[in-house]
Amino acid sequence: MKKNKPVFIAVFSIFILPIVLLVIKFFPSALVFFSSVAVLVAYFSFIAFTYNLDKTEIALNYMTSWSFIVLMLLVENGFFHYVFIFFPLLVFFFIAYWSRPQISHSIHVKEKPLRRMMMMLYVFNTYAFFIGAYALHIYFPNFSFVLISLVSSAYSAFAAFMIWSLYFKSEFKKLLIWAIIFATIVFEIMWVMIYLPFAYLALGLLTVWIWYILQLFVRFHLTKEDIVWRQQIGFLSVNFILYILVLFIIRWV
Repeated sequence: MKKNKPVFIAVFSIFILPIVLLVIKFFPSALVFFSSVAVLVAYFSFIAFTYNLDKTEIALNYMTSWSFIVLMLLVENGFFHYVFIFFPLLVFFFIAYWSRPQISHSIHVKEKPLRRMMMMLYVFNTYAFFIGAYALHIYFPNFSFVLISLVSSAYSAFAAFMIWSLYFKSEFKKLLIWAIIFATIVFEIMWVMIYLPFAYLALGLLTVWIWYILQLFVRFHLTKEDIVWRQQIGFLSVNFILYILVLFIIRWV
């Protein structure tokens, strides 16, 4: 039987990613990079198999680590490097101590902000993954975009699945079906996006924007009330107008 996570493991989990990012920044070599990432993956795998961690914590450990590593690699501004190094301290403090929602009962009022924070972490992680996917395609155009879009669509569908699982219990089969549908839609969206004359940050934003709205409406559909379209007309109209404006404003981001 797995043990509960001790305090020193929770504390070390907060600091390990910033340490890895510092090492990557000050010792820029392929050997150091892959060794550091391997240590990070090994550590999170060890605590996942050794201690009694919630599935949300396990997923966010891996996904958030990858997100900050991708951003460190792709964003050239040195100031943002330090933001990406130190901001994970706050993020992983939240993951280590508050990523265990109690879904055995109806959502308690005090849990709603925590669920929203976890949802936004999944949104951030999906955005970072899309950035990395489009950057890989831009920098290595001969690399199969079919493979890139397949992996990205699966990743984004998993993130959506994890968001939905924060709100619904005992719905694995239903959520899995929607996740498969979701992956198919995202796969098609990415093939449209690559024809737009934008850089990876902009393409990631445009893709995750649609992804967020789609996963939100799937979540609404899964509730007893279903989607109340009259209440969503304003939301959809504003997002449509903003999306069109962004398409005309973005040049190179």
